[in-house]
Amino acid sequence: MTVDAFWDWAVACYRRAGVQQHLLRLQDTQDLVILEALFACWLASHDRQWQLDDVRAMAVSTRTWIDEVVLPLRATRARWTADADLSDSRQHLLALEVAAERHLAELMWSGVMEDRNPSKGLVSAVEKATPSALMSSNLSVLPTFFDGKCALERLHLVALLEKGT
Repeated sequence: MTVDAFWDWAVACYRRAGVQQHLLRLQDTQDLVILEALFACWLASHDRQWQLDDVRAMAVSTRTWIDEVVLPLRATRARWTADADLSDSRQHLLALEVAAERHLAELMWSGVMEDRNPSKGLVSAVEKATPSALMSSNLSVLPTFFDGKCALERLHLVALLEKGT
C-alpha cells in the first residue's frame, strides 16, 4: 500500500462512467472532498476500515491545504469558465488543481498511514466484510455522510465503484 497506488486507483475510479458526475454533484451540493471519499473506498478495497479518529487525524494534515490551495484554485477556475479568452489559463489552473490534489493525497496518506507499521497503518485491517459494506462504512465517517446524512448518495457511490471492479 503506497500513496502512488492510491492515487492511480483514485484517478482510474474518477474516470469511470457516472462516478465523476456523482462525486462532483456531492462536492458542489454537500462540500464533499472527493479525494477523501475515494481514499475511504480505496482503504476498503484493501480490507481496511477507518474510524472517526482516523478521519480527524487526516483532517489535521489536510484542512489548511484544502482551504488555502485546492478550493481557491477550483473557485478561480470555475469563475473563468464563462470567459472564452481565459480558456488556456483555465486549463493551466486545472493542471495546478490536479497537482494540488496529488499533494493532498500525500497529506492524507501522511495523516493516516505514514510512520506506522505498513501492514497495519492507523486504520484497522478487517476480515469477513464485503467490499461494498466496508466502502459504505468507511464513507459514513466522512463529514458529508456522517450520522446517516446523504445515505442514498453514499450507497449510489458504492454501487458505481463496485460496478467498475
